[in-house]
Amino acid sequence: MKSAKSIHSSKKGQSSMELFVTFGVVLAFTIPVLFMLLSITSISYEDTNKAQADAASRTLADTIDATYAQGPGAERQILLNVPVTTQEVYASNGEVIVRIGTSSGDFEAVAPTFAKIDGMQSLGSSGGLFLITVYINNHGEVELSR
Repeated sequence: MKSAKSIHSSKKGQSSMELFVTFGVVLAFTIPVLFMLLSITSISYEDTNKAQADAASRTLADTIDATYAQGPGAERQILLNVPVTTQEVYASNGEVIVRIGTSSGDFEAVAPTFAKIDGMQSLGSSGGLFLITVYINNHGEVELSR
């Protein structure tokens, strides 16, 4: 027959083991769920960046078209918000392009414009909010500056 002291320490060991197994089961279910949530969040973040790049290219193209329609000497300023992952913003050959980096490679948001653009007008590679001036020179060509 076991002594009372032996039975008491055996129950402590059993309680510790039950707690350890319960904790392990909780972790086994929680960790995969956390990884899944993080991957879904990063995918939606990239989708948001792509939508923001599309909106920025359309906004700039529309502003270029509206300014171009006013003729030589016309000027407009817009506040453009591009994603943080922006690699380049430029206008050339009847297109406004915002290039951003994604996990699956580069993504180019392109918007057409009917304006005559003076060469390749680059606005740099930084993301964020910045002021752009659209100017129509004396030759009737679009010039962009930051």
